[in-house]
Amino acid sequence: LGPQLTCSRSRPSAMSSSLLAVPILTGHGGCTNEAVTDLYKALLRDEQPLFTRTLSEPASGSAEDSGIKQLKQPGGFRRSHLHQQADQQGIPDAERPAEWSVPLVNLVRPRWKVLLYESALGIRLSEDGEALPPVAGECGVPQTVLAIWKGFVGSGITFLPGAFLQGGWLFSSVVLVVIAACNIVCIWLLLDCSARTGLTGFGEIAERAVGNVGKQAVHVSLVFSQFATNVAYMIFISQMAQSLGSSALLTSAQVIILVVVVLIPLCWVRSIHRLEFAILGADVLIVFGLGAAMWYACQDLFNRGPDPELMAFKPGTCGLFMGTAIFTFEGLPYILPIKSCMRQPELFWPLFLKNFVGIVVVFLIFGSVGYANYGPGVHAVVLLNLPPQDPIATAVRAAYMFALLLSSPFVFLSAARITELWVFGIVKPKGTKKWPKNAFRAAELFLFGAIAIFGGQYFEKFLAFTGAVCCAPIAFIYPALFHLVLCAESLGAKALDIFFVVLGVAAMVFVLWEVA
Repeated sequence: LGPQLTCSRSRPSAMSSSLLAVPILTGHGGCTNEAVTDLYKALLRDEQPLFTRTLSEPASGSAEDSGIKQLKQPGGFRRSHLHQQADQQGIPDAERPAEWSVPLVNLVRPRWKVLLYESALGIRLSEDGEALPPVAGECGVPQTVLAIWKGFVGSGITFLPGAFLQGGWLFSSVVLVVIAACNIVCIWLLLDCSARTGLTGFGEIAERAVGNVGKQAVHVSLVFSQFATNVAYMIFISQMAQSLGSSALLTSAQVIILVVVVLIPLCWVRSIHRLEFAILGADVLIVFGLGAAMWYACQDLFNRGPDPELMAFKPGTCGLFMGTAIFTFEGLPYILPIKSCMRQPELFWPLFLKNFVGIVVVFLIFGSVGYANYGPGVHAVVLLNLPPQDPIATAVRAAYMFALLLSSPFVFLSAARITELWVFGIVKPKGTKKWPKNAFRAAELFLFGAIAIFGGQYFEKFLAFTGAVCCAPIAFIYPALFHLVLCAESLGAKALDIFFVVLGVAAMVFVLWEVA
């Protein structure tokens, strides 16, 4: 950003405060960090200009005006300094990093476009149900890495220590690696389908392979998985609130109803871009919560050693682990949107493999360390095992609960647009069904709340059921089936596709049998 710290002790005018509407970060003595303020203002601006230029404002277009505008961008002086040094050393423009010519805000903003949940569902819809074009490729390697990690590492990782309890430490470790390997193969199958057909949407590939029935099946599975995640978040938030002492005032059901009431206006937001700062804050809080949970577990494990009652294999409940593990690897629907948003999509596969291996290692460490430390006493949500009287642990639980509350609209909105398309169709003229759609969204959230109230006591089974019914078809069955129809030519390729279709069906049946 550059050290642009200036002191501004004078009170800003009411006009400037109302127009900017951004938080001003101040240091000691009323010093305003204008670099950070510039970044906030730039992120708040949408793709289109907020105000039109008046007739009294001089037209800009000269090289001098362009240079001034570049300097005024966040990090402009830093980039200018780097280019000046490169000029002195005789480095041509073609050999300079692309980031030197891109404002910091442009390195941050594409991440949200990559991670739009509407793209993950294989179809981008406007608020009125019309299909939108795919997002153009504009992301480099840093944004792609962030997108891969954000797509796969979500709140599901906090369920892994409890899932290790259901499967046993040895069985869970081996099966987690096997499920990860199967994910890699099926992701490659899906990417091969995209390369052969030139299509970038999951639903489009399904329609090309097996017709409209396949497209609708993919959409139903994706929508149900998103909505099931919303239900899991509500149960998660309720349990965290109970651990913070809300039981003295509210029952678990009342907490869930309160969550629904808070989420309804948030889910009425018409544009996901307006909630960019909410998801940024949620990401920061989630990383903070996961890091703190791992710190406490490692500290206890170092001081006391592993729990003496650990089991290597639990055949009676190992299916619950399999369902939860499949649910945890929730990032496959993001693969096609992430790749299509890259400036150099040919770099995606090796980049993905390296990062996915790191993600699997993180999952293994988090699940095994949590189970080894807490043993049979580990909760379905490992954050509930943090010391109840520790102020930092209390702050971690509160922060994570708030993060899930902020994340819920992003999980909900894109899936809600699909269901609205099923119910209302494409709305003409635009905006005429706004309040019926709002009422429909509120009804959906109340339905999720009812499921959370009655399913909260069976949280482990709910996670496993979601992984079997919603996530297994997305992760294994659909990619293999579509590849079998569209791409497989050799006997070996066909055998591989059939194997993964059978594997996905077998995993569904086995998990459902143990859940029942």
